[in-house]
Amino acid sequence: MALPPEAALRRILEAGIRAPSAENRHYLQLRPSADGVELISTDVATWADRPHRRLLALLSYGAVVENMALRSADLGWALEPAWVPAPGRPELIAALAWHAAPPRADPLAAAIDARHTNRRFYRREALPTSALDRLAAAAAALPGCRVLWLDDGPRRREALHVLRIAESERFRRRALHEELFGAVRFEVGWQCSTPEGLPPGALEVEPPMRPGFAALRHWPLMRAAGALGAPLLLGLRAAWLPCRLAPHLGVVLSDGPPDRLELDAGRALERTWLAATALELAFQPMAAPIALERQLPGGGWVSPAVRERLGAGLELIAAGTGARPCMFFRLGRAAPPSVATQRQPLEGYEEG
Repeated sequence: MALPPEAALRRILEAGIRAPSAENRHYLQLRPSADGVELISTDVATWADRPHRRLLALLSYGAVVENMALRSADLGWALEPAWVPAPGRPELIAALAWHAAPPRADPLAAAIDARHTNRRFYRREALPTSALDRLAAAAAALPGCRVLWLDDGPRRREALHVLRIAESERFRRRALHEELFGAVRFEVGWQCSTPEGLPPGALEVEPPMRPGFAALRHWPLMRAAGALGAPLLLGLRAAWLPCRLAPHLGVVLSDGPPDRLELDAGRALERTWLAATALELAFQPMAAPIALERQLPGGGWVSPAVRERLGAGLELIAAGTGARPCMFFRLGRAAPPSVATQRQPLEGYEEG
């Protein structure tokens, strides 16, 4: 084993932090070790009470490592991640080591810096089968992972249903509401981006609706609006309608071992997303149904009835696959996003 030269290593680590993360926040540190670099979670303490955070964090860590692996190969290094946590160190997600290898260019690596979420409405034109096959092949490169397309039939109807239920619940329950609006950086305005959190402009809220949407970040107002059916309407606008109008809806599945399932799914999700970016396609991940199904119900989080309904819906969608749904997404063609999120500099994630 050998460590890449400093300049190459920096490019590799920078590619890692370009990976997607819930709320545009990475809860990680990259710590030098005797053999390479350790990927450390800074959020483990919340996972027992909020298992949905564990799900989303592991998906993002998988995507971080996939970006590093792609950039490493591009620079003539093979990344070998060891995923097994050290005894007594649950925060250690992966130990990363490298060895020299022939450079291998990959269109996915070239797409890392251009990848972003696009929350606009997508044009209702079906993509060529070859494009869908390319995305599916990118995900299938990870053992046990694949994309299930939900473009017609009962699976699509059920996916639209659970997406609408989950997104509505995020506006209906106080803790979910606080988590949702707490991620939005209203102080930067609707035209600017931010290196952490979600800039309001990235949400693609229609200009006439922006003052009302911003006001709903105050729970008393949201609770009062709930009596008038606002959560249902917001869930329809945030999830059901964009997905209903998108030409393609998919879900990343994984049937890997329990200790690797979400990490591998995160790598597969990132490969799928990068393949879409390389084809100049619009892509939006939709995590709510799967995240809420993992939550502990009550206490302002998901209601027991909704959690049960989401679980039943996910089972129907994955029936016969032998795999677990890990992330929904919609796909199509659209204008560029009004505002794209940024990332903190690498120094913000380094230690030692």
